Amino acid sequence: TSYGNPSERAAGVPEVLQRTLAKQFDASPLVLAISGDQTQHLLWRLQRGGELSAEIAADRSVVFVDLIGTNNLGHGHLPGEAADGVLAVARHLLSNAAGAVVLSTVLPRGDGGTVLPKLCPPRCNASGLPFRSFLPAVSKLNARLAKEAATLSDAYPGRFRLATCGAPFLATAAEAPEEVKLGLMPDRLHPGAEGSRLLAECFAAAIRSLLDQRRG
Repeated sequence: TSYGNPSERAAGVPEVLQRTLAKQFDASPLVLAISGDQTQHLLWRLQRGGELSAEIAADRSVVFVDLIGTNNLGHGHLPGEAADGVLAVARHLLSNAAGAVVLSTVLPRGDGGTVLPKLCPPRCNASGLPFRSFLPAVSKLNARLAKEAATLSDAYPGRFRLATCGAPFLATAAEAPEEVKLGLMPDRLHPGAEGSRLLAECFAAAIRSLLDQRRG
């Protein structure tokens, strides 16, 4: 759904979660995402909005899967600003909860042709024209997350993993001028059912790695 209303682009996604993460870990994935969510919104809910309850915060078996940041780019935030927000969310969870955190890099998006003209000004290129693609900004944001991942892993041993899940969503040269695979991202931004399956499998691999390290 989107704000409680059925969302056509999310068709089949709940079933994907039940066939993948729920089945593999004998658990019920709780999806707390909100349409249009940005890092500052999520951070507020965790700090003051009651989303991180005392019960969940104390449960060492909880695994938080954190995928946030693309909407910051989509609203004109610079990659560094967006990365600061993503890392603030991860650090808050690691500092205030006993569970583990899987932080996902931001997925590629191919809707720059329609969104970026609306952001110029102020987000224009050197010629004063709109940027054409979100992919360079996504790459810069993800590079920052990758750079900080080792520090977080060292600071919170057995409790942090960076999941890099975006490569399968990128279009091939034969699919140009599309930047992402429409079969996986029908609206060029949100994974559909098949894209969500790939994403869930990527998350599952990161979760298994964390659990194996804890048991080891």
